Amino acid sequence: MVFQGLEECAMVSKLERERSALAAAEKDLEERRQKLAELEREEAERELNRLIKKVGQDTAIALLQLAVKVKPKVAISALEKLGG
Repeated sequence: MVFQGLEECAMVSKLERERSALAAAEKDLEERRQKLAELEREEAERELNRLIKKVGQDTAIALLQLAVKVKPKVAISALEKLGG
């Protein structure tokens, strides 16, 4: 009888450890996803800043305003055709 109680206790403890480990892994995964999203935003911002410096702020604004007027997909398609 005593051994059965210990086995049940060990099983419960093992289940609790597994649940705890799974919860910790899920938390870690969520934190890593958030970190990745933050890194992607930072990379996009750096790329945008690099391109703005390359064409100039006024030109970048003019390009974006025109793209908004003709819809971004149409503007991208037209520029891709011009770019070869």
